[in-house]
Formats: sequence, C-alpha cells, structure tokens
Amino acid sequence: MRPVKAPPPLLLALALVFWGWQTGLWPAACVMAAIVEGARFVPWRWDLARADFNRVSDLCSLILVGLVVYLGATTDAPRVLTLIFQWFPLVALPLLVAQLYSSAEGVDPRIFLWSQRKKADADGTPPAHTVDLSFPYFVVCILAASAANTRGTGFYVGACVLAAAALWSVRAREASPLVWGALLVGVAVVGWGGHVGLHRAQRAIEAAALEWLAEWIRRDTDPFRSSTALGSIGRLKLSDRIVLRVDPGPGVKMPLLLREASYNTFAMPAWLAVDAGFAAVQPEADGTTWKLGAGSPPETRVTVSAPLRRGRGVLPLPSGVFEIDRLTVVRMERNRLGAVKVDEGLGLVTYAARVTSRSGLDQAPTEGDLTVPIPDGALVSRVARDLGLRSLPAEEALARVRAYFRDNFRYSLYRAAPDGEMSALDDFLNRSRAGHCEYFATATVLLLRAADIPARYATGYSVQEWSPLERTWVVRTRHAHSWALAWVDGAWRDVDSTPAGWAETEAFGASMWQPVKDLWAWGMHAFEQWRYGERRGGVTSRLAWLLIPLSLVLVWRLFFRRRQRRTGGSRRGGGAARIVGGADSEFYAVERRLGALGLARAPAEAAGRWLERIGAQAPVAGSSVALGRLLALHYRYRFDPQGLPAADRERLRADAVAWLAEHAEGRR
Repeated sequence: MRPVKAPPPLLLALALVFWGWQTGLWPAACVMAAIVEGARFVPWRWDLARADFNRVSDLCSLILVGLVVYLGATTDAPRVLTLIFQWFPLVALPLLVAQLYSSAEGVDPRIFLWSQRKKADADGTPPAHTVDLSFPYFVVCILAASAANTRGTGFYVGACVLAAAALWSVRAREASPLVWGALLVGVAVVGWGGHVGLHRAQRAIEAAALEWLAEWIRRDTDPFRSSTALGSIGRLKLSDRIVLRVDPGPGVKMPLLLREASYNTFAMPAWLAVDAGFAAVQPEADGTTWKLGAGSPPETRVTVSAPLRRGRGVLPLPSGVFEIDRLTVVRMERNRLGAVKVDEGLGLVTYAARVTSRSGLDQAPTEGDLTVPIPDGALVSRVARDLGLRSLPAEEALARVRAYFRDNFRYSLYRAAPDGEMSALDDFLNRSRAGHCEYFATATVLLLRAADIPARYATGYSVQEWSPLERTWVVRTRHAHSWALAWVDGAWRDVDSTPAGWAETEAFGASMWQPVKDLWAWGMHAFEQWRYGERRGGVTSRLAWLLIPLSLVLVWRLFFRRRQRRTGGSRRGGGAARIVGGADSEFYAVERRLGALGLARAPAEAAGRWLERIGAQAPVAGSSVALGRLLALHYRYRFDPQGLPAADRERLRADAVAWLAEHAEGRR
C-alpha cells in the first residue's frame, strides 16, 4: 500500500489561523498553530503505546462533553450544534499533538470505540492499519471555519487557497503546473456560483418551512406590530422592569429618544403603518456591520444593549442612525418609515449605532404624511387656526405647538373614559387637557399636518435615568414613549411635546422594592452577558485557555515515558521523519540484553550496521537464531503498512525468546 503523504510544512498552521480568523478565536488559533508546527523542530519523540492514545482520546471526549454541556446551558438550542462544530479543532487538538510528537505515523482507529478497544486489549493484535490525522484535521479546520457563517468572500477565497496548497503537494508530477492552476481556478469559479445558488436555495427553503410550521401550529409568525392604539404605551408605564442599557457616548445630549417604529396613518384610536413593507439589509464583509444610509460628519455613537425574545425583535435606534456595528444576527430588515427588525440573533445583543445629523433611514414624506382623518379633521383644523400655525415658518410652528402643550396641558397616567360620544382626542384637547405621551404625540402630529408640515407618529423609549449601580443609563418599561416626527428643512426631526417631568411623575409611584429588583436585574444582565458573550471577548472566547492546565497534566504524565531521537532518514512532506511505533516488539528485549553484554548500539547508529559490527564478536552475538532475520521481522512489524501476518508475528516472538534464552545472564 502506498503511504499517504503528510501535509506540507505550514499547511496545518495556516488552516488553524484561517479557522481563528473566521470564528474570532485567533489568539487560541495562533497558539495551536505554533504547537502543531513545533513538532517539525523538536528532536525527540514520545514512544506512545495504544493505551496512551486511549487516554488522549478520552481527554478529547471529556473536552467535547464539557463543551456540549456548557453550550447547552448558555446558548439557544438552534446554535448549539453550530458552535460545537466551530470549536471542534480545539477538541481534537490533543489527539493530533499526540500523533505529531510521538514515534507513530498514525493512530490506531480502534481507540475511538470502546468496544474495539476491549477487543484489541483482549486479542493483543496490532492494528491492521493506522490513520494519519493530519489531513482529516485540516478538513475539520475548514469545516469549523465555515460554521462561523461570516457570509463574506474572505472565507471562500481562503478556503480555495488552502485547498490549492493541500492539492499541490499531492498533484501528479507529470502534470503541467499551468494547466493544473487553470483547472483549479475554473473549479473555484464554478464552485462560487454553486455556493451562491445553494445559499439562496437554503434561505428560500428555510423561509417556506418555517412559514408552514408556524401556520401548522397556529402561531403568529410575525412578532412586529404594524399598528398601535391610544393606551397601548400607557399600559407599559406601570412596570419598573429594565429593558435596555445605553451608553450614549460623548457629544450626545440627554434625554435621548430611541425609536422602534413610526406610523403614518391615524384611524381613531389606532395608528397604522401603511405601505411600509420590510426589505432585507445585507451585512458588510465582517458580518456584524449593517449600513442603513449615508452618514456625514459630525457623527456620534450610541451603544445599546437589548434582549431579543427568541432571537428576534425591533431595534431601538436613535434618530439619524446610518450604520449599526457589532450586531451579530442572521437577518435584518427595514421599512421606509424607519423601523429595523432582526431575526436569528442571540438572546442579548449589544450594538453601536453611528448617528449623524442627516440619515437615509426614513424615506421622504408622501401625501399620506399630510392627511388628517375626517372624524377629527374639523377639531384639529380649528385648534391649528387658533394657534396661527399655517402662517408660521416650520421652526416657529414647532415651537408654538410645544409651548401650547407645555402651558395649557398636564401629564397624567390616569385617563378616565370620555363622556358620551366625545372622541378620545376631543376629550383630550377640549375637556381634560391631561394625558400621557400618546395623546400629546397624536395631537402634535395632526396639528403639524394641519399646518402643512409632514409628520409621523413615533414610538420607542426615552433614555433619561442614570444607574449608579450599573454605571450606565438604563431604560425601564415605564420609559416607553411616543412623540412626533416632523419634516423640516429636508430631514425628519424628533418633536417631543409631552410636558417635561413626566418621567419623574412615573418614578414617584415606583415600588419600594425597586432597589432590590434592580440588583437582581443587574445580576441577571451580567449572567446574560456571560451567556451570550461569545463574539465580544467574553468567557467563551477564553475557554481555550482553561484547557491548558488539563492538557499540561497529560503532557506531564507522558513526558517521562520513553522518548526516541529522530534519525536522519527520509522526510515526509518536507518535515522531519518520524520513527514508527511498536513498543511491544520483542526485539527491544534483545537490544537491551546486547547492551548489558557490552555490545550497546551507538547513538544514531543504524540497526543493520550495528548488527554487522557485533557479528564478528562471536560467540556472544552468535546463536542458533540469526539476529539479521530477527531484525527483518522487527522492521516489518514496525514499518509495513499491511502489518505483520500472525505466523510471522509469532515467529518474531519465538525467535526473540529463544535468543534471550541462549544468552540469559546465567549462561554468559
């Protein structure tokens, strides 16, 4: 059987670095690459028996089980298998290192199955063949890198380069390098087309399957509302639960409004998002950057930490956002009204929104952004006329509307039902003159439209509470807020007409247990950060370093086993040659006995030449058993890929025993 060539120098190291680049585990990958390639420069090898490889295999199994348990407890179920595959090069590393630093050309495949191990121990037979783990490990690195799913051309180009390096070492020598390279490029181009086609087909099949499954179990497939009614936000204001953490960055004025959605059509009592279908947003090459529009200086940055229920949700974003960084999700979609929703993300995401004074997130207004509904049209027109809004420039109209609500209305959490046939808006403007943010925002949008200023209704959160405990800005469910968007000077502008101090009014009724709840929320948030912190330098990214002490214990146990220096023989794949294992060969006992008789083998002396040298020293070396024949059987047992037949294996044992009997210590 023709032996399989070993990988060329640096191929495994490059595969590991490529894996680390794609998965974000590059520090561990660089250390692993140095360990693997270091085998070419170390002058000794461990003489490991099958039992030693069994222990190393058990270590790999232990690492795998620990990884499965850890990921199962800290990661959403759909991502567990993918993450296990990403970490598999680390799981299999001890076994590869054991082979590279041992005198074996490969490992006995029976070490992977307990049943085969017991059978091998019972029979005492050598393996029919061994498996060189180098190329399988190379393939595992490529597959593990693909599991990172960065969706960039870098992965495909890197995989093609590594595949070319591996194939070059085993190419037919009579083939023209030019023709070989042209064929490789052609296959890569065709493969790219297949890769894109398969990816699109997978997306289509997944979408159809999920839609069918959701319909079959009778669940709503879309968690994102396209409407909101007066009173929907007011219900949220009874809760103190923390839902967001925000770092506004330098230059950002507080309080800060984070918008989730906006609406363009009012049908009492609901606001609707009409003609606002979602379109996909494609990530940049790094897979975590999403461009939403064109930004211009000066710009600021707002970092938001938000939970995603079942991995999907609507992102709270500041006005003027044009790019989102460090967001690890599979899909993102946006609509023309400025709402951005994501899917297949982690349970907790932390992202940075880059903000500028103008942004393309919201599209320009349409006729619908000037429409006032008929039932309340006369009421709104009368108030706008009394305020003289039509005769004012846009900036002054905005200021007058704010002053109107600030001076004549008050904020209230409680809203009594309107009297008789009076609408909620009529009751708010003419009778109660009190309400929460939804009423102020709705009235503001309609008044601005009556003044021929395009306006929309926006919902989201107001960021205005600093937490000394967490040393960051926190947003509670009671900070849910609504406001108006006005089109002024070619851009959409936030217009918050709710009287100042509304947040203090809500906080006045907070529970006395709120500090205790906040402490618990802080601890849970820290746990969620640890749980979902794979790609942000969290505990998981350092898990590789925790394996170092365990591996050192194994190395310590193996270090004091018998080691062999490498000979200056042939080299495989450009690397240093390795002596094949065979610690159970009886020839070693013969060699030790000759050493005890003063005929020791000199360092680096070939075994055949050594026997020729001592052959002249009869009768000590002579016997009825020819040492040359014994050495030939020993070499076949160690180096023949087919192994040694049972009859020859028995003859090796019998001849060695006979020679040792003739030269026992008492018969010297």
